[in-house]
Amino acid sequence: MIDIKNSDDLLAFIVTQSQTGNKAWFGFQQQKIVGIFMCYEMAKIHGYKMSPEEIVDYVISLNNKIYSKIIKGDPV
Repeated sequence: MIDIKNSDDLLAFIVTQSQTGNKAWFGFQQQKIVGIFMCYEMAKIHGYKMSPEEIVDYVISLNNKIYSKIIKGDPV
């Protein structure tokens, strides 16, 4: 069971996943976990000026960029 309560827990989870040796350490399941956490955190900070749809769309776009540019190393 994964228990992510704050940014430190999230970072620890990501580091642990990256050290598993699994090529898909930032795969769909991990992206979902990170994305859900990010949505709640963004809503706490920006919820007064962004709609829920805008927050979710932003997080999806960010997760996709993280995956393609950082994980896969696609060119800018």
